[in-house]
Amino acid sequence: KKDDAQLLKPDKEQIEKKEEDDALKPRDNESNKKQEDHKKTEEEKEKLFEKLQIITDRFTIVKRLGGGGFGEVFLAKDSKTGSLVAIKTERTDVLHPQLPIEKDVFTIMSSTVNCPVMHHFGTHGEFTVLVMELLGPSLEDLLNFCGRRFTPKTLCMVIEQGLRGLEALHNRSIIHRDLKPENFLLGLGKKAHVVHLIDFGLCKNYRHPLTFDHIAFRTGKTLTGVMWQLPWMSIKISNRRKRNEKLAEVKESLTPSDLCAGLPPEFELFFKYCRTLSYTQRPDYGYLRNLLVSVIYRLKEQFDYFYDWYSVAKMFKNNLDAGKPILPKKKPTTQMSSTPNVTPKA
Repeated sequence: KKDDAQLLKPDKEQIEKKEEDDALKPRDNESNKKQEDHKKTEEEKEKLFEKLQIITDRFTIVKRLGGGGFGEVFLAKDSKTGSLVAIKTERTDVLHPQLPIEKDVFTIMSSTVNCPVMHHFGTHGEFTVLVMELLGPSLEDLLNFCGRRFTPKTLCMVIEQGLRGLEALHNRSIIHRDLKPENFLLGLGKKAHVVHLIDFGLCKNYRHPLTFDHIAFRTGKTLTGVMWQLPWMSIKISNRRKRNEKLAEVKESLTPSDLCAGLPPEFELFFKYCRTLSYTQRPDYGYLRNLLVSVIYRLKEQFDYFYDWYSVAKMFKNNLDAGKPILPKKKPTTQMSSTPNVTPKA
């Protein structure tokens, strides 16, 4: 077992440099062919499924849940406990492995509420496998389920929990670097109200975990991770360097009022506070969480973990039982409502 204080070394400098070099050089026929050769076919995925049927004589694969650029995710059954688990896989010969980084972060975060439980880590044939607690839908899934709208109450409850997860990570000298709605998942059963932070493959230390010496400020870095639907998402520039310059220009030109239009005023205070932070300054997480909680109580609501998706699911069931369309027909409107629901832009 590695010491929790050991520095995470994801070798991201090489990854970022490679991404920038690839973006700046023309793609020829050979590189396109190489991309096609590495693209998985359905037949290859079936072969992968067969190779991973039973892991360590304990976890039996049930079905494939999904995958991406860094591996595949499977649903499996734990023969020891009888419970369902999630298994992330990655080829052992991958150029820049991420599961070992995830394993280290899981170990360091093992005592925190907003991080799922890791059950097993090891190799199985030509694959590295990480077995973890099975979680429920992501915030992105639930946002779609609710018609791309959350009420201020739900929005504040999920962000408040997300901040707790980030604070726990930052207190351990680690930054996530890939924050997006898909990487915040609700739990299952008794933990269905808990927001969990996942996907730690891009994590790195922002300071030394023993001395707390902060990494130096540098410019000219490439972007890491994925951005959500924000005002600068419409920028379409193929050259990575020019695109990053344009992104910075748009972000600097946006005022807090522009970015938080239509949101409770506390969100503008939240954003203004974040903009005042220096590079090495520790955020006042308590202040930020209190801003969110104050929205809930100002609206005479309760922080009771009763989210919008519960109401939507109940409406679906009632309409189904009554023989009505599950989704009510939208009425045409000629003007904006004076009390619109809030789309989570912050």
